[in-house]
Amino acid sequence: MTIIAFTLSAQGQNVVVNRQGAGYMRANPEMTTPNIIPDLTPEQKEKIQSLRVQHQKESLQLANEIREKRAQLRTLEQVEKPNLKAINSKIDEITSLQNKKFKMNAEHRAKVRSLLTDEQRVQYDLARNKRGERAGRGMMNKGMMNRGMVNREVEIRQFRNR
Repeated sequence: MTIIAFTLSAQGQNVVVNRQGAGYMRANPEMTTPNIIPDLTPEQKEKIQSLRVQHQKESLQLANEIREKRAQLRTLEQVEKPNLKAINSKIDEITSLQNKKFKMNAEHRAKVRSLLTDEQRVQYDLARNKRGERAGRGMMNKGMMNRGMVNREVEIRQFRNR
């Protein structure tokens, strides 16, 4: 029994290490744009890095504005007698900022792609598609190592009942 518990503990630790090593929560610098595209020239790397820094500054500002508007929306919704006109207006402001963010992201990707050769563009697009497959899965919908938190809880209960 002790051996089984030790083995399960070791396997669980291994999973965490593997996730972190694979760019978990963007902690792995090798998963950044310049490193996923093969054969970048020093000039390309420099230009991409410059674009990236500028884009991050703009994105951060926009994300902060969206957070502020969402907080204001929560305040409007949580009063005793909510004003639907004000709530809808705030929702319109938020969606406008989100729309701006989507367009800004598309513009950034287009600028990065314009610096690449045909072969590099293919690699860039493939890497972006792989990221998109993983995005937004969450813990309940097969996000935790493709198992999902719900399935994991069932497995733990079954193991304990043995």
